[in-house]
Amino acid sequence: MLAEITDFKDNELELRISEEDISVLYIVQHELLKEKSVDFAGVMLQHPLTKDFKMRVVTKRKSPVEVIQDASAAAVDYSKELSGTIKAALK
Repeated sequence: MLAEITDFKDNELELRISEEDISVLYIVQHELLKEKSVDFAGVMLQHPLTKDFKMRVVTKRKSPVEVIQDASAAAVDYSKELSGTIKAALK
C-alpha cells in the first residue's frame, strides 16, 4: 500500500492511497466512523481502471493522523479476529 498526504489541516486530512483493495479501506473507514470525534470519514475510488483511492477524514477534537492510526490498528485486530473465526469454522 502506498499512501500520500494530499491535504492536511488542523482537523482534516486527505490521503491518496494506491496499490490496495478498497475492502481494506472500508474496514478502516468503519473503524473511523466508530470514533465519536470523527465528523466525516470517506473513501472514494478515483478511477474504475486503477487502484487509486482518496480517503478524507474530518475530526472534531483529535488529530486526524492519530485517529487514522488508531483506526488502522483496530482494523488489524478485527482482521486477525475474523481470520481466527474463519479458521475455527473450517476445522
